[in-house]
Amino acid sequence: MPRFHDNRLRSLAEAVRGGTMRAASENLNVAPSSISRQIAQLEEELGVTLIERNRTPLKLTEAGELALRYYREFMTQQEAFISQVGDLKRLKGGTVKLAVGEALIGDPLQSVLEQFMSEYPEIRVFVRTAGTADVVSLVLDDEAHMGMVFQPEPDAKIRVRASSDQPVKAIVNPAHPLAKRSSVKLADLADERLAMPEATFRIRQVMRIAESQEHVFLRPVMVSNSLMVLKEFVLSGAGIAILPGIAAHSEVTNGTLHALPIDHPSLKHTSASVITRLGRQLPVGAVRLLQKIEATMPFLPAA
Repeated sequence: MPRFHDNRLRSLAEAVRGGTMRAASENLNVAPSSISRQIAQLEEELGVTLIERNRTPLKLTEAGELALRYYREFMTQQEAFISQVGDLKRLKGGTVKLAVGEALIGDPLQSVLEQFMSEYPEIRVFVRTAGTADVVSLVLDDEAHMGMVFQPEPDAKIRVRASSDQPVKAIVNPAHPLAKRSSVKLADLADERLAMPEATFRIRQVMRIAESQEHVFLRPVMVSNSLMVLKEFVLSGAGIAILPGIAAHSEVTNGTLHALPIDHPSLKHTSASVITRLGRQLPVGAVRLLQKIEATMPFLPAA
């Protein structure tokens, strides 16, 4: 079998990531013609076509998908090997990349990160917030070592490492009439002024299923991709937000907001999970952070 050069595979991977040869050339700081030449040489060495011609964004052939998968596996194995050797030499440098759903960014995670960075001060930690689907994609594409997500859909390529019950709740101002209730039904919310995350958020998909089952359809007056905006809506007394309880943990703890359980089975049994790509060998630093997060998950607050 031909021994093709790593740079050619990297050119292919960057072209796929950016969607065009020009985007790949900008990321690698080389001429577009160099990217095209590297991919052409790789195709010649392998004896197969890797990309479909005249397609924008760039689309891989079946052989191209295999080559890209091989490259990603090679890079993750190399990363793990270098990290493990460094750890054996007591070199504590390295990088850990964590993708997190915005609802899960809060004091518990911050505490874990502070403890980890205190123990391993030379390891750089990159935290990226995104919706559930994007977090899963970042993990599958090896753009993140691990992810923390709300109610991920089953995926054979994803390994759930640990989970925590995180019910969906109605977040209300303490002065709101419903705040005196111990719980609410979906029907109770139908005529309320509601704030919800954007439709791309996993919580909206969960809510749509529950609404369909109850034949109650909620129409929010405020929609945002910012949980801060949604909570400010409630704090101002403008209405109610529908969120996982953990998203308002700090405000509920200090008494500025109140979290009401919603009486629906699927909304009571949602969860947050920490995930990795099945089969990925993580570098030592990522393993250490993952272990800390796994140990914390059962104790995450639900409101």
